[in-house]
Amino acid sequence: MIKLKPNCTAINFKNMEKTKENFSLLIYGTIDKELIDQEIQNSQEVIESGHDSTGHFQKQVDYLNKLKSDPHYQNGSLPRGIEKIILQIMESYTFWHSINDVDSNFFLTQNNYIHNLVNVSITFMVSCELAKLFNNKPDDFSLNNIWNHGVEAIRRANIATSDEIDYISEQFARNESTRDPAIKRFLDFRNKSVAHNTNNTGMHWSDFVSTINFIVRVWGIIDEYYSPNCLPRPIGLSDQLYAPLHPYFSTVQITEMKEARLKLMKDIFKSASTNLVTGQQDTIRPFGDLKVTAKIELIAKVDG
Repeated sequence: MIKLKPNCTAINFKNMEKTKENFSLLIYGTIDKELIDQEIQNSQEVIESGHDSTGHFQKQVDYLNKLKSDPHYQNGSLPRGIEKIILQIMESYTFWHSINDVDSNFFLTQNNYIHNLVNVSITFMVSCELAKLFNNKPDDFSLNNIWNHGVEAIRRANIATSDEIDYISEQFARNESTRDPAIKRFLDFRNKSVAHNTNNTGMHWSDFVSTINFIVRVWGIIDEYYSPNCLPRPIGLSDQLYAPLHPYFSTVQITEMKEARLKLMKDIFKSASTNLVTGQQDTIRPFGDLKVTAKIELIAKVDG
């Protein structure tokens, strides 16, 4: 489903045609394989019921059938959508911190070997996911490359102020003198402590939060550019994540965890609407309401 330049066979950012369709797939990703047949069936039922006056669902069925038959989709070689990576980061971070937000004697929330092992594992996982969005090699399907390709068009569209656009470009550039200290400490941690065997660089969770807030704001601007006049997507949070904890925590404590996670998510969502230079709020809102569901679910944008 990714159209490549003539005479190119390898799927990467450098080789792909810079079309809206390609960027849409790169930004939002594709539907999971286990869901595509059900989605085709649901759309087909709408068509057969005579409620597809605009032809939207027929186009959806045609697209999904084409996607399903694509060999790159079948063998899993298409890139994950940037949005899916960001949501995975936010879900993992907020879930782990919500557990540690309650007052409990449970061993997983105490300072011991197992707690520290899990904490390090989650820290390394979310750091790797977040850092890959800064990758700047020409082949990388990264947020950095997406931003640099469209930055001047975004500037012309007046989606963000020129000062903020310059600030964002400075953070993606590999220039230590212009990079925000928190983002620098985070990337140093990933590049030195995670990717290589060097000492701790002094990164704190606040640096991680600052970096994810930066990424979410950039994501909001890019989403506004590539999908204008669309409704924000409601985000479903998996309620099943807490099921294994029920034997060890009270109902009140589980409720406190869920509330803490929602608060953390809402704080991150707020950063999508916050100018990185002035701190002022605007109307950029890539995500809609938070909803608790049986599994993580991303509802596609609806033209409005």
